[in-house]
Parts: sequence; C-alpha cells; structure tokens
Amino acid sequence: MGNTNKRHRLSGSEYRKRRAAAQAEIAKQSGLMLKFFKSEHNDTVESKVIDEDMEVTDFNLKNENPDDNLNLEIDNMKDNDGTVESEVNDEDVRSEDTDFNSKMDNSDDNLNLDVEIIKDPAKWPEINDKMKLLLVKNNPLQINLKYYPFDDYKRKFSNAHYFKTLSNGEKLNRTWLIYSESSDSVFCFCCKLFKKDISSLSKQGTRDWKNISQILKRHENSPNHKIAYEDWKVLQTRMMQGKTIDDENQTLIRKETKHWKAVIERIISLIQTLGMQNLALRGSSDKLNEFDNGNFLKFIELLGKFDPIIKEHISRITSQDIRTHYLGKNIQNEIIQLLDNKIRQKIISAVQNSKYYSIILDCTPDVSHKEQMTMIIRFVTATEKKENVPAKVSISEHFLTFIELHDTTGLNMTNVLLETLKKYGILLDDMRGQGYDNGANMRGQQNGVQARVRQLNRRAFYVPCNAHSLNLVLNDSANCCLGAVIFFNIIQEVYVFFSASTHRWNVLLKHINNLTVKPLSGTRWESRLDAVRAIRFQIKEIYSALLEISQDNLLVNPSGVKSRAEAIGIINKFLNFKFLCCLVVWYDILFEINITSKMLQSISLDVSKTVKQLDSTKYFLMRYRSDEGFENTLKSAKLLANELGIEDSFPSIDQSRTRRTKTQFNYESCDDPIIDSKQRFKVEFFNAILDRAIQSINERFLQLSEHANLFSFLYDISKIKNSDELMTYCKDLQLALASDNSLTSDINAVELYDEITVLQRRFNDTETNPRIVLEYICENQFVELFPNTYVSLRILLTLPVTAATGERSFSKLKIIKNYLRSQMSQDRLVGLAMISIEKELAYNMDMEEVVSDFANAKARKGRQNLSLPRCVKSLEPGLHTLATEKEIDTCSTTISPTFDTVKVQDEQLAISTDPANWPFLNYNLKIMIVKRGSPPPLDDNFVFPLDEDNRRFTTFSYKRYLTN
Repeated sequence: MGNTNKRHRLSGSEYRKRRAAAQAEIAKQSGLMLKFFKSEHNDTVESKVIDEDMEVTDFNLKNENPDDNLNLEIDNMKDNDGTVESEVNDEDVRSEDTDFNSKMDNSDDNLNLDVEIIKDPAKWPEINDKMKLLLVKNNPLQINLKYYPFDDYKRKFSNAHYFKTLSNGEKLNRTWLIYSESSDSVFCFCCKLFKKDISSLSKQGTRDWKNISQILKRHENSPNHKIAYEDWKVLQTRMMQGKTIDDENQTLIRKETKHWKAVIERIISLIQTLGMQNLALRGSSDKLNEFDNGNFLKFIELLGKFDPIIKEHISRITSQDIRTHYLGKNIQNEIIQLLDNKIRQKIISAVQNSKYYSIILDCTPDVSHKEQMTMIIRFVTATEKKENVPAKVSISEHFLTFIELHDTTGLNMTNVLLETLKKYGILLDDMRGQGYDNGANMRGQQNGVQARVRQLNRRAFYVPCNAHSLNLVLNDSANCCLGAVIFFNIIQEVYVFFSASTHRWNVLLKHINNLTVKPLSGTRWESRLDAVRAIRFQIKEIYSALLEISQDNLLVNPSGVKSRAEAIGIINKFLNFKFLCCLVVWYDILFEINITSKMLQSISLDVSKTVKQLDSTKYFLMRYRSDEGFENTLKSAKLLANELGIEDSFPSIDQSRTRRTKTQFNYESCDDPIIDSKQRFKVEFFNAILDRAIQSINERFLQLSEHANLFSFLYDISKIKNSDELMTYCKDLQLALASDNSLTSDINAVELYDEITVLQRRFNDTETNPRIVLEYICENQFVELFPNTYVSLRILLTLPVTAATGERSFSKLKIIKNYLRSQMSQDRLVGLAMISIEKELAYNMDMEEVVSDFANAKARKGRQNLSLPRCVKSLEPGLHTLATEKEIDTCSTTISPTFDTVKVQDEQLAISTDPANWPFLNYNLKIMIVKRGSPPPLDDNFVFPLDEDNRRFTTFSYKRYLTN
C-alpha cells in the first residue's frame, strides 16, 4: 500500500500553479467591462484572451514538470468555468457602473464625463440620449500611438487604417473610425451611437487585423453606415445651431421653469411679508375672486392686476389649465415651516459658532387656554479682526420656539427643555446660564427647572429675571400698608369714573391737554407710573373736570345723579393733604424704579451693569428715606395743595380713648399710639413703604449678588491691585467653571491671573467694563495671547439679566393667535411667530435659496407620488408636479420626442412596451409611456426565456402581478 498521509505543506509546483492562476485571473478582468456595457459578447475575443493567458502560463512554466503542467491546465479550466469568478467580477463591474452613474447624476448638466472614457469606445456605458449628445459634442477622438500591441498572430493596428485611399491617390480621413486601447479593437463611431448596423464595428469592436482593410472598406460602403453617418452629421449641425428637438424642448422647459420660479418667489415673499406684519393669511373662503377669502388671496388678486406673472398664473387657474396652483392652505403651511426652519438654522448655526449660550424660559396661557412656553437663547458673538472684516462683539437673544405644555411641573419642563435642545443639536454641556421668572416650578431649590438642569450641568448658572424681581419689589411695597392700597384704589377709581361714559370723558378732555388718565395693571408697573403721572401733573385740571360734572344740573336722571355723587366722592378724596403726599411719594419711587426696569430689559445689558444700576436704585431709596427726603416730599405736596386751594397740613387725629390690648407677658411694654398726624404718616406710610422696598431688593437680588461677586474682578480689571486677592478671584472662577467631575475647566486660574496682570498695564488705570476689554482683544487680534480672559468675558456676557425677550414674544403670541385665530395649529403658530419676532433675519433671507429649498422639498414629495397614473412634469431642477390629462395630450401633440431615432409609431410602441429598450427617460418619453398605459397582456402560449440558472418567469405570475 502506498503512503496515505496527506502533505500539509504545498510544493513549489503548486505554489507556482496558484501564482499563475492568479495572474491569469487578473488578465481576464480587462474584458469584463465589455460584458457589462454590451448586450452581446464576442466569444472570439474572450477565447483569444483565454488563449493568451494560457500561452503566458505555459511560457512561464516551460521548465516545470509535465505533470504539474497538466494539473495547471485542469486548474485553468476550472477557473475559466466562471461559476465563482463570474459572480465576483460582476459585482466589481456593478460597483464601477454605480460610481459612473453617480458621477453622471451629480454633474450640473449631466454632460460631463472623463476624457479617458470618452476616447475609449470599449468603456462607453449604455448609449442613451445624454451620452449620445456628449459624444457628438466632443467628436470622435482618434488615438495615434507609435506602437500598437500585437495579437496572437503577431499582427497589429496601424495609423494608416485611419485613412482611405481614393482612386486618384488622395487620402481621405476616416473620422468615424476610433481605436480602443483597453480592448485593442476598432469601432465605428456613428454606427455605435445610432445603432444602424449589426456588425462588430458597431458593437464590441473588431481586432481582425489580417482582414481589417476589407472589413473597413465593406463597412463604409454599406447603406446602414451611410445612414448612421448622415444622422451623426445632421445631429452635429443642429447642435451647433441650437436647433435640435431636444433644444426646443429644453427651451420650453426653461421658459416654464422661469415662470414657476417667479410665481413661487412671489408667493413666498407675500407670505413672508404678511408674517412680518402679523396679518392673518386665511379667511372664511379659500377660493380666488371671492369675498372674505383672506389677506393672502386678496393680495394675490391685487398683484394679478399689475404683475404679468401672477396675472398669467391666475389665468391658468381660472381656465383650469393647471390644478397645482400653490395657493392653498397646505402650501402656506409648508412655506411658513420652510421659513421657520431657515431662520432657526441661522440662529442655531450662530449659537454653535459661539459655543457658550444661555436659555431663557417663560410660560403664559394663550387665547385657547393652552399653556405656551417660550424658549429664548442668548449668546455672545466675538470674532477677531480679519482682512476686510472688522472685529465684532455682540450680545444676541433670539427666539427659538413656542412649546405647548400639558404639565407645568419642574420635572416635565426640564424634560421638554432637554428634548428640544437635543432636537436642535444644541449641547447641554455648553449652557452657561439659565434665566427664568420667580415661579416656584422654575426657581425651586430642589425640584425647580434650574435645580434639575444644574444637576446635569453645574456650570449652568441660574439668574432670576431681574426685571420681574424689581416688579415684585414694587408689589411688596404697594401691599405692605393700608394707606398704599387705598391710594391705588383711588387712582383706579378716577380712571373707571371717566372711562365709563363718553360724556364724562369729553368733559375730561376739555380740561386736560397732554396726558389722559390710565388704568392700573397687576403685572406691568410701568402702567402704574403712567396712571400716577397723569394725576400728579394734572391734578388741578382733573379736579376741575370732576367739579364740573358734580355741579351739572342737567344730570337729573338716575344715572346722572349717580355720576354727580361719584364725582363728589372723588373730589373729597382729592381734597386731602395725605393723598397729595402719597401721590408725590409713589411718583418719585415709581419713576426711579421704572428707569432701572427699562435698563434691565435691554438685550445688551450684562451682569456688571445690572449690579451697578441696582446699587444706584437702592442708594436712591435709602437716601429718600431720610428726614431730608421726607421734608422734600412735604414741600412738593404743599405746592399741589396750594393749586387746589386746600390746607397744606395733615388733619388732626381724633383724641378719643383708644382701645388697649392685653399683653401676654409682663415684660412686654404697651405701644403708645402716635398722636401727631405728620409723624404717623411718616412711620406708617413713608417709612413702611421704603423699608419694605429696600428689604425686598436685598432678598430678591441675593443670587445676582453671588454671581456678581464671582465675576466682580472682571467688571473693571484695573481696579484690583492686590495680587493675592486677584489670584483668589481667579481660582474661585476656575472652580465655578469646572465640569461635573472637576477634571476640566473652561479656564486656567494661573494663566488668567497672568493675562489680567498684563491687561492692567495696558489700560493704565483706565475705567473699563467687560465689553470694552473683549472688544480690545478682538480688535487687536489678541485672542491667542489672552485666551482665558477671552473665554471668561464671553461667559460673563452670556449670563442672562432679564427674561424681557420672552415677555416680548408673548406680545407677538397674543397678536398672532387672537380670538379670531384661536384654532391655529401649533406648527403654524411657531412659524408665524418666528417670522414676526425674528423679522430682521426673515427680511435678509436669500430668496433664491428659499425657492431652491422649496423646490427640493416638492421634488421629494413628487418622487413619492410617481406611482400614481400621471406623468411627472419638470418645472425646474428639483421642482416637479403632477401633470393633468389635458397637459399630457397637449405635450404629446405639440412636442415630439427628443430622440431622432424614435420617429416611427412601431418603434414608439416597442419602446413603451419593452422597458429594456427605454433610452434616457426625459419629460416627453415619460409622457408617451404614461399615455400607453399599463404593460400589455401576454398570450397564454408565450414562454419566458431561461436565465443562467435554468429558471424562467411564468405567464401565470405575470398575470397575477398585473391583477394586483
């Protein structure tokens, strides 16, 4: 018995066999592109390639063992079987074809192709209309090589074949003959393009160099070649003159594209303008030329009277030439949503470039009793000076969205906030500030929104709305004593009395010239200042009006008598020196706090300026509480008393026996009542109001003071001279700006200390503020020198001071969603609010870009509707709509197909029934195919061909698919 043990290591011969097989496989790859791009294969060429591979293999192994050569031939035969190799090669070819098609699709005019592919006919893809135009435009490229490769018979192509020798000896260039380097064969340019001939020159090419002269002579004299050559030259001439059928078709399409682009641009501009002006778009009707069809359609009708484009558009609609008019409510919503997204993308892009930001939230119910939460984002843009671009330092607050809340707890609001930031791609880790009102669900230390956000990001500092806090300071003072409540009741009573009757209002207008009486507001204390101011400076005129009404003897009916009685009651309250003192005190307090409130509502205000202004207000209240301030109040009140003709002193207090309360403990002393009326007013009213205001300021601005102390050394960098104190401030700031795990921080304390020390020498004790220093760094391109100072100042300026921007968005909310538009959807509300609030960004928007985005959106929707039994009409690149039956008939009768070869009815029928024969599906060919209807039924005796796996598609399955 022989040795049955298998050899684990391959012999040298087997290694050589495998290496030779790999080389043969690589050599075979050159012919596979022909298999993919051609419907028929040249068996002769393939066999020759295989024979060449075999010859190379035999040559390389001529000194080897004959048994090894026999095994190698068997291996080659297995490789050439194609069962495994063909699958891999087909995959490679498909990937190359996909890349090629993607290049064609991504080109601007779909007529760009590599020069290497153009000059090599063996690499041409399927000859469609675009490919035909490209090749004709570039003309056939004849390759002239010095040395051509030999075939198996030691023959090769020669440049002499490019010329035809006439009978008289002259030579004529064969411009239609082209050579392929990849396949070493020649092709007929015109026959391959127009497919008039079935010879090898028009398909896979020929490399029969022995008989090439006879083949070329026979081919150029054939009728099919002459017809193809004539078609080639006719098409070339028409392309040069721009008179091809396709050019005419494209001219019509470009004209239609221009019309629709102008229509869409006007529609978008109109919606943009109506949104910026807070005007309603829709009415009770959505049809043209009807009453009450809304502002949008009315303005379209108005434009139609003067604008020829809109006039033509309306004419098409009324004559029912088009059914897609882009004037409906759904298109309005799509355009509003598009503008909303475009504006928001600009804001988010600016936020991402600025990195650090703050969030401002506020809530209010709308007219339909839905809780709406507004989201405002604040950030600082600080860019260095560049070539032809000046340095820029700006503080911006922009509206992001309205969110309908179904639960106003701190947990739900936090979740909504986090989801919205994630939706817009804004990182929570970059948040450095939170600005909310003083609601418990917002500012709660345990379960409020600010506490939950700080658990996720400890560097998101919470700053209460200072304008709202200042409002609460006044509210606390107004409710701290009985005299203050009575005073504001009198102010409101005056307004109600005059505004309840037109007659009384006219009497009032006869006596006053400038300011009319105003009502009080429970939230906006600025309105209370206006109400007090009107009476403070016109009390004599208002008194005269009241006196005239009370003495009007014509008012004898019940309502008239009641009016006279009310006037007398108000007069008695006016003729009181205590009321006049209250009027002076409250006007002085409201006027000073109103100035601070106005400054706090500025977007560009930062924490440092806020602290300075609040300190100024607090100092005013403390100085006003002094005896000097009280005496000045009495002097002003006496001047008013002299105008009214009353006593300028407080009325005496009743000296009747006062009730004494029993004390609980013996050590408690009895409070003696104040007998002096002046002293009682000072203690119970004047001091009580001011003490409460000062105390409230200290309590409500405590958190702001903490942030102010943290960043105080940055308010004026030239102020702090003590190096130890400055280093302490820098270390505290580094610790406050450290991440949750304290591994990283926004700044480095030591480097910040060195940078501020250098900046102190540059400013030379000049008073500065954070914005001045930041502008100095950006203007002089010192960001690389002072990076920590640059970051610290940006964070400081990013901290919100007030939520006034959120309140302004609520004003727009009440205008947009009023009682007539209470059923507006949330998306439409957000879109219109974005256009109205961010009107500057909306106005400066690139309309070309908006129209292009709208076209792309409609194109995607059009591609989703391609299954409908209507053809697709191209309005512009990316903008499509569905054509009507009438448009299909019109286009098919007025515009012929763009292919010169598709002229005969039978050929059109063959193209429309056999999808394998369809050329490039342009607009007209789609119309023709759609008009032909569904695929034609097949005869029961029809037999589908077998595939490569000996399987076929049955007639029964075909009918079942047609039925479904």
